[in-house]
Amino acid sequence: MKLKPSLIALAVAAALPSPVNAADETIVITHSDASASSGGSDAALLSSGSASRLGLTDKQTPRHTETLSAATIAAKGKRTLTDVVETAPGLSGTSSPTLSNSVSLRGFSGVSWLLNGVAVPGSTIQIADPIHYENVDILYGTGSVLNGLSSAGGSVNLTSRKATFGRQPVEADYSWSSYNSHRAHLGTGGTLVEGVAAGRVDVSASNTGTQVEKERNRPERVSAQLLLTPTDNTQVTVDIDRSLTDMRNPYFGTPTLNGGVDRDLRHVNYNNLQDAHIRSQATSFQSTQSWYATPEITVDNQFYYYKGFREWRNVERYYQAEKAGYATRDSYGDLAHDDTLTGNRTMVTWDRPIASLANRVTAGVDFSERKFQYYSNGFPGGEDVLLTHPASNDFRTGAGGRMRAPVRHVSQDQYALLLEDNLNITDSVALLSQLRYTRLDMHWNYQQDNQIVDKSYGFTSVGVGPSWAITDNWTLYANYSTGKEPGGDIFFISPEQTSLPLTDVQQYEAGVKGTFGHSEMKLAVYDLQKKNLYQQSATQADVWNAVGKQTSRGIEFSGAVTPLDSVTLAGNVAYTHARFDDYKQGTQDLSGKQPRYVPAWTANLSGRYMPVDKLGLGAQLHYVGSSYNDDANTQKMRDYTTVDLSADYEVIKDVTLGARVRNLTDRFYTWQRTYVGQEMIAPGRTYEASVNIRF
Repeated sequence: MKLKPSLIALAVAAALPSPVNAADETIVITHSDASASSGGSDAALLSSGSASRLGLTDKQTPRHTETLSAATIAAKGKRTLTDVVETAPGLSGTSSPTLSNSVSLRGFSGVSWLLNGVAVPGSTIQIADPIHYENVDILYGTGSVLNGLSSAGGSVNLTSRKATFGRQPVEADYSWSSYNSHRAHLGTGGTLVEGVAAGRVDVSASNTGTQVEKERNRPERVSAQLLLTPTDNTQVTVDIDRSLTDMRNPYFGTPTLNGGVDRDLRHVNYNNLQDAHIRSQATSFQSTQSWYATPEITVDNQFYYYKGFREWRNVERYYQAEKAGYATRDSYGDLAHDDTLTGNRTMVTWDRPIASLANRVTAGVDFSERKFQYYSNGFPGGEDVLLTHPASNDFRTGAGGRMRAPVRHVSQDQYALLLEDNLNITDSVALLSQLRYTRLDMHWNYQQDNQIVDKSYGFTSVGVGPSWAITDNWTLYANYSTGKEPGGDIFFISPEQTSLPLTDVQQYEAGVKGTFGHSEMKLAVYDLQKKNLYQQSATQADVWNAVGKQTSRGIEFSGAVTPLDSVTLAGNVAYTHARFDDYKQGTQDLSGKQPRYVPAWTANLSGRYMPVDKLGLGAQLHYVGSSYNDDANTQKMRDYTTVDLSADYEVIKDVTLGARVRNLTDRFYTWQRTYVGQEMIAPGRTYEASVNIRF
C-alpha cells in the first residue's frame, strides 16, 4: 500500500503529545509507567516476549529490564528507535544508513530486535516511526533462552499499539522542524462490534532533511490490529504492519584529516550522486489465538510472517587523498537483500500449585523458516574529488557500469522447544527457571563460487533466577543465563567460516528493584562473557578460527523521583568495563583492548516542570563517554554531552502546541565511523514546532 505524500499535510508525528503528567516525563521508565499509560495497574504484565513468557511483572522478573511507554517516547520527541533506546541505562549508538540500529549494550555492539516477541530479520521495520509502538521493552544481557541465537548485550522488543474495547480517541499530529522536515501521524481505534470485535489503525509519513546537503528521508507506514472475542474463552488478535522507506543521498560519513574531522565539512555529502538511494519495503503479519481452556490452562498459538526487500546504490567510503585539498571516494555499492520469515509458536500455560507452593509453568514449540537472497556488485570504482565540493556524477559511471548480481542464497530452518517455570518457594521467595533447545539447519548457496554448504547446529540455553521480595516495595534478585551468537552474522559469513562453532555467551547478574514514596529505582551488576570469537589466521587470509574470549563487567542504575506534584526528575548512569581477554586478528594481538564503539560511561538526566496545568517545560541531558573506532584502540572518539529543551501548552481542550530545541549548545561531535578514515558527524542544533489534537 503506497501512502500519498499529502498525508504529511493532514497531521503528524507526535513530537509532543497532549499535556503529560509530570510523572510520565522520565528518561527511564519502569513497567508501572507502561501500565499507567494504558489504564492498567502496577501489576500489569510485561510486553510479550520481553523477559519471560509467563506474564510476570517487572518486580517478579529476576533480570534487568526497562520499559519505555508510548507516552514517554512521544513526550521526549523521539523520532527513531535509536533515539528511543539510547537514553536507557548503558545504551549508546547511532543510526547509519546501512546499520540502522548500531547500538552497544553491556560491552557488545548490536542488540537483537523483536516485534511482538518475534525476532524480525533485517532493519526495515526497525527504521520506521516509533509512534506505532505501545511499548519498547529492553532486556539486558543474552536473550537466547527466549529467542535462540541472540545478541550478547541485550534485546529490544517492540510492542505494537493495541486494539481495545475501550474508547481510543482520534489522534492527529503534525510537526515541522529544521531543514524543511515534516512528520505526520493519524490514528484511532475502539469497538467495532460490542463485545466481539475491536480495531486500531495508525498511519504515519515523514519527509525529513538533515544538515548534510541533498540528504532526504521519506518513510511511510501503516499498522493495524484487529481484536476478536468469538466466545467467552477465546481471543484472536491480528497484527498487520506495512512500511516503505525512500532515502535519497544518505550520509555515510566524512573523511578524517590529520586524525580528526574538520567542522567546516559538516554539511558536505560525498554520497552526492545523482541517483544515490536506499529503498526498502516490509510487511509483517502476525496472528495470535488464545484459548482459556480452564481457569488453570491457557493455550496460545502465534503465527508470524515477514517479507522485506531492501536495496541501496551509493558510494560509501572516503579518505584523505595524497593530493592536497582532495578526498578519495570509492566503494560504489549496488546491493539488495530479499528476506522472508515464516513461523509458528504454540505455548501451553498451566497455573496450578505444587503441593502448597504457587507455581506457573509454560511449555511450547516454535518452528520457523527463513530465506535470504543477497545481491552485490562487489563495490567497484574510485576517484579523487574536491574535499569541499565533491563532483556529482551518476552511479553507473562511477561504478564502471558494474551492477548487482546474485551472490548467495541462504535458508535457515529452526525448531525449538521451550520450557519456563516460576515457583513460589515461600510467600516472598520465587525461582524462575527457563530452558530452550534450539536446532538450526543452515543451507548456504554461494552462487558466484558455485559452492554449497550445509550445516546443523543444536544447542540448549538455560536461565535460573531467584528473587526475594524483602518488602512489598523492594525486591532482590540474582540470575544466571547462557546463550549463543553466530560469531558473525550467520547469513553473511564466508564459506570458510561455516565450519566454525557458534559463539558461547554466559551471564551472571544481581540487582535490586524498588519504590519509595513517589520514587522508584533499579540497580544491576553483571559479569558477561563471550567465547569462540572469530579470529582470522595469521598465515592464511581465508582461514578463520574460533578462539578467544571477551569479558564485560559493569553496573547500571536508574531512578525517578517526583519531589513536587509539578516536578519530575529522572536519570540513569552506567559503567561498562569491556575488554578482549584473549583475541587476535591475523598477526595483531588485541588482548587487553577495549572493543570498538563501547564507551565506559553513559548517563542521562531529564526534568519536567509544570508551572500551571496547561504548560509543561522539559530538559534532557545526554552524556556518552569516549570510545574507540577500532578494536586496536588506535582511533579514539571524544566524549560528548547534549542538551535538549522542550515546551508544550494546551491552547484549548485536547489541542496542544509544542516546541523543541535539540542539541541546544550546537555541540560538534562524531558518532562512529563506517569505514577506516571516516567518521559520521552528529546533527547540530535543530528546532521543531508541533501541534497535537485528540478528539
